[in-house]
This record gives sequence, C-alpha cells and structure tokens, in this order.
Amino acid sequence: MQKILRRVATAERVAAKRTKTKDLKWFKKDKKERTQEHHQQLQMAREEFSAAKQAVKDDWELGPLAPRRDVGSWAGTKGAISEVRYGTYGHITLAMRNRRCKWAGGAYNLNLSTGDRVVLLDGPDKGRIGKITQIDYDTAEVTVEGLNKSNIRIQAELRTEGDPTMVNMELPIPISSIRLVHPIKDPSSGVTRDVIINQLVHGGFLHDRVSGKRRWSRIVPGLNVSIPWPKKEEPELKDHSCDTLRIDVEEKTFVPTLLRPPMPESVIDELRNRYSRFRTRHDPEYIARLEAEEQAKEDRKKLMESMRTPLQEYHRAQREAKKKKGKPRLTLEMLEKIGEVMAKNLERTKNAGALPEAAGSDNTASSQTMVPPPSEATTQDPPTPSP
Repeated sequence: MQKILRRVATAERVAAKRTKTKDLKWFKKDKKERTQEHHQQLQMAREEFSAAKQAVKDDWELGPLAPRRDVGSWAGTKGAISEVRYGTYGHITLAMRNRRCKWAGGAYNLNLSTGDRVVLLDGPDKGRIGKITQIDYDTAEVTVEGLNKSNIRIQAELRTEGDPTMVNMELPIPISSIRLVHPIKDPSSGVTRDVIINQLVHGGFLHDRVSGKRRWSRIVPGLNVSIPWPKKEEPELKDHSCDTLRIDVEEKTFVPTLLRPPMPESVIDELRNRYSRFRTRHDPEYIARLEAEEQAKEDRKKLMESMRTPLQEYHRAQREAKKKKGKPRLTLEMLEKIGEVMAKNLERTKNAGALPEAAGSDNTASSQTMVPPPSEATTQDPPTPSP
C-alpha cells in the first residue's frame, strides 16, 4: 500500500511540474506577443509624429514648393490618423487595469456606468465635462460624448462613391484620465453645485447566487455620501412599415379541433431533423428511399455470392456430386468383414486381460507351499510296517 501511495505522489508531482512548465511557456509567449504589439503601436505613432513634424517644417521652409502629402491613399485626410492605429491596441493586463481604475474602486467592481458625468484631466479637452456613452472593461477605457474627438482615415476600399475620406469620432480615454462629477449639497451654505469626486469606494455589497448579479453602492470616503447610479434611458422605438401591429399579433386565427392536429405537420420538421432515426413518423418518400437502399444492398450481396473462383466452383461440384450419390449403404461382404474385425478385437482384449490374472495366481501359490530340498549326507529309510 505504501508503494502505491508513493507512486501516486510521484505521478502528481510530475503532472504538476509539467503543468507549471506549460503555463510558464504560454505566459512567456503571450508576454512576447504583447510586447511586440506594443512596440508596433509606439513605432506607428512615432512615424506619424515625425511625418507631421516634417510636413510643418517643409511648409515653413519651402512654402509653395513644399511636397504635397495629401495624395494617394491619404488624399483629403490631412491631420487624420490611420484606421489601423485606431482599431488596434495593445493588451492590458489586470494589474494595469486596476491601476487605471484605482480611484473608482478597481477594475473588477467598477464604480462607473454609462450615463455618468465625468471631467477630463488630460488631452485637448482638459477641464470639459461630458457624459459616458461606452465603457470598455478589457482596456479600462471610456468614451465620452463629444469629447476627445479625432479624424480617422477611411480606406478607399471601404468607401463608396460620395462617402467622406475621413470621419470625426470620439477616441477612448483611460479611466485614470477622468473623474466623476456629481452635484452635492454644501451642508454649511445649502448650495448644490457640481463636485469633482477623486475617490469612490464600495458599500452595501450584495451578491445574488441565483442570478449571479452583484449590486453595491458607491460612496465618497470621508463624506459618507452615496452617489446614486444613473437611470438607464429607455431606447426610443420607432415604428416602421414592415413592423407587425399589435392587433395582428393578438388576433385569434386558429381554433384547435379534434379533426385536425393543433399544429401543421411541417412544424415537426422544424423541431426535429426530418431524417432523424429517433422519429417514429417519416414521409413515404423517405421510407421508400430507405427501402430502395436496403434492396440495393441485398442485391449486391447476392451478386457477390454468385461470383466464385474456379476452386470454389470445383468444391461446389464435388458437394453436389456427393449429394446425388446419397448416403452410402453397407453390403453383406462389408458386414462380414466388420464382424471378423470385431471378433478379433474382442479376442485380443480378452487375452490381454487374462495375462495379468495368471501371473498373479502363480505368485500366490509359490509363496504358500515351500518344499525343502533333499540332502545328500542324511538319507532316511522308509518306515517298515509292524508284524
């Protein structure tokens, strides 16, 4: 038993070591890919910055003789950034996301939501207030309505006739570069005004095990003021000509009876595979096709049996010839010969059993009667009868 336990422990250690090596290899590979992607992003930004600086320098020094840069794929996109640079971004680790979201309670339970009013701390729109329209939890970035806009170039392959060469849209902003703005009443003066909140913590955390949802309150530490969550705006639904009206949906168009099934037969094909082997009812065409396939298999099997080699044909002819002869019959000569052989075998068996019996009887008789041999020195005369 101890030997088995030692083997099990050894196997567990080997498996754990193999798993650790595999995880370390995957971690190094992922880290290398992230580093390469980050360097590519930085290199792309440096190239665009250097090209922009060179364009400004050429315009200043050469004036009208400066080379045109808004030609080719960049025609009409002066001051725009590449769509590749906008669409791709390096991988953000959990530690980096937590650092970005430190003031808002961390990346896992973020104390921000769409609809919150925030102020920008960096960029050309520094100090301006806007509303959050989108939150990217993977990169810990938010998109603020109307702020941090930039021109994005659109490739010629993606444009149609009449489309602009670039589009002006909001760029994502790291959460560390924004702060929450909320109106708070001053207890001393009683005046309510917007306040920039630099720190938020969780309070009253609840976890519903059934639905898996988490709920909590966001509190300003020190003031013990709870910041309410923004109300979700219901989307405005517009009616279109192709929409189904409610009166048509509520209209009763089917009355079940005993003369017809409660649903069309075609619904069965939609709910279950038409050719499933678990179905108990199939179409006649499908059954006929299956029967035809089975009959084709039987015909092929018979054809294979009818095809024989010359040796098989010879054996088949021999078997048929034996069947024609029928069962063999014993003649009188055969019976006499069989009787002679049986008699010889019986006599031989009796003789073989009699030899051991005779040998055993002779040994018994010789042991019972022992006659002493006559001696030459002493001889006795036979007794004489008395007168």
